[in-house]
Amino acid sequence: MQELSRGEMLNLAIENGIIDISTIKKKIEMNERKKYLEEHEFKKWKGADNKFYTYLPDQDSKRGKKLLKRTTEKDLDDAIIKFYKSKSEEPTVSAVFRMWISEKLEYGEIQKQSYDKYNNNYIRFFDNEFYPISNIKIRYVDEEILEKFIKTVVSKLELTQKAYSDMRILINGIFKYAKRHGYSKISITNFMGDLELSKNMFKRIVKKKENEVFLEDEIPRIIEYLKSNRDIRSLGLLLIFESGLRVGELSALKPCDIMVENIKKNKIQKKYISVSRTEVKYKGEDGRWQCDVRDYPKTDAGIRNVIISDNAIDTISKIRRLNPFGEFLFMENGNRIRGNAFNKKLNRVCKDLNIHKRTAHKIRKTYGTTLIDNDVDDSIVAEMMGHKEIGTTKKYYYYSNKSDKTKIEQMERALANI
Repeated sequence: MQELSRGEMLNLAIENGIIDISTIKKKIEMNERKKYLEEHEFKKWKGADNKFYTYLPDQDSKRGKKLLKRTTEKDLDDAIIKFYKSKSEEPTVSAVFRMWISEKLEYGEIQKQSYDKYNNNYIRFFDNEFYPISNIKIRYVDEEILEKFIKTVVSKLELTQKAYSDMRILINGIFKYAKRHGYSKISITNFMGDLELSKNMFKRIVKKKENEVFLEDEIPRIIEYLKSNRDIRSLGLLLIFESGLRVGELSALKPCDIMVENIKKNKIQKKYISVSRTEVKYKGEDGRWQCDVRDYPKTDAGIRNVIISDNAIDTISKIRRLNPFGEFLFMENGNRIRGNAFNKKLNRVCKDLNIHKRTAHKIRKTYGTTLIDNDVDDSIVAEMMGHKEIGTTKKYYYYSNKSDKTKIEQMERALANI
């Protein structure tokens, strides 16, 4: 007969009533009480009023301790045990982060792709090798530690201001949650408002403006190439030139999103794309990346109607002939074409034309630049781009794409009379 392990023997004894489970629980509780009372470093005493006294550690007090008084010694021991037990159960920075993002996901404040992004950013910033604070109990993270952490991460990881903005989102969320639940006394709003970081601390990325948009002498070549190929992915890229859609919005388009309305009063037709969906990418429960379609747009600017030209209508007609019965506008072999497939197609186009490789997002920037250069009203440009403010468009999406020849001609005209 095979000999039973100690664990198996214990389980067998409990199942057969040889050992009472309640007796075991009491034993565990007694050991736990003994452990916490042994940790207590201050003496206990009985006062002249027959009350029982001791001190508890208190880092916020000048003396480093606070007085504790109870009617009986048992009550005093219970209070001591409760204090140390609560300290041992205090969450780490990592635990608070998990609670915070889980709550935001549960209440729909963030979507799964933002949840994944926050997780990746947390690992990058808080588990760094230079000043990791992930496993520190958040109660012990004071303003001095937090400031050193931020400055070390910005410096050692050579963060850009954009990357620091991503880190600041996490810091604000973690410490607001911690203060709300009594885990931290830091007022993160006041702390971040008082924090001074020199601009010189941040890594500067110098972008070549000519790589941010397609140049005016490149655009006709690309358009001609896309029109001549006429495969569905080429036509998709062409539609971005004509509409400025994000690649995720393009991938999520359905035939019903293409609208043509007769405006009898003005005797014109209004042709537009209703943008109400976008593709999202997130990690599934198995840890693998998944792509899905979300039934609302990417930004807070909301659903928008992008006015399109007759050329875009013609492009869409060609797409429909290639995919006449698909649920989505862009499908191959019964499957929706994912956004990244258009970027891969654009890489091949640029290679074939021997021009600098760019992503489909650069087509969108080219579209925004074209609208501004052609004196479209600021409010209309922002609306077509899906931005709440024109400042966003002009700061991040507007670059001169004029050729050297055009620049020289314009400067000569401007300075002709000087």
